[in-house]
Amino acid sequence: MQRFIVILMFSLVIATGSQAASAPGEYQVKAAYIYNFAKFIHWPDSAFSDAKAPLVIGVLGTNDFDGELKPLTGKKIRNRVIEIKYFKTHQKVKNSQLLYISKSEEKNLQQILKELIPQPILTVGETQYFVEFGGIIQFVTKRDRLRFSINLDVAQNNNIQIEAQLLSLAAKVVKGKYSL
Repeated sequence: MQRFIVILMFSLVIATGSQAASAPGEYQVKAAYIYNFAKFIHWPDSAFSDAKAPLVIGVLGTNDFDGELKPLTGKKIRNRVIEIKYFKTHQKVKNSQLLYISKSEEKNLQQILKELIPQPILTVGETQYFVEFGGIIQFVTKRDRLRFSINLDVAQNNNIQIEAQLLSLAAKVVKGKYSL
């Protein structure tokens, strides 16, 4: 856990470009989490077009990050350069390896997630019941702290391996996909 927190804080400093006195904003912290999630995830080779293909972090729907993901562009994870893409519709997201699904997509969330299973795409979101509907990582706030839940069964079904260290940091690990 200590390693993850150190990595997260280091990422925040890099993302902001300096050690600013003010506290980081919500989406700056979420961008750092997303970057660190990717470090603890193993995608199958089939998730990439070739050995030199970038690791694509996609944002589907409204861009709540307002530039907070931009500092990740060009960084490397597992010898793959990070590329950030923004999508208005879910039909074009299949070339992403990590996809943040914005709150603006809440009314279509179940359909979007259903269509993405069993693609090797790590889905991340913050809407209520995200992991229960078939998303893989959901941001949650507990005691005024940003945490996350993981749906391990969906990750495995999508052929995505999550390192035990990341699983141990989750506020909750959900098994199974539900329709509420």
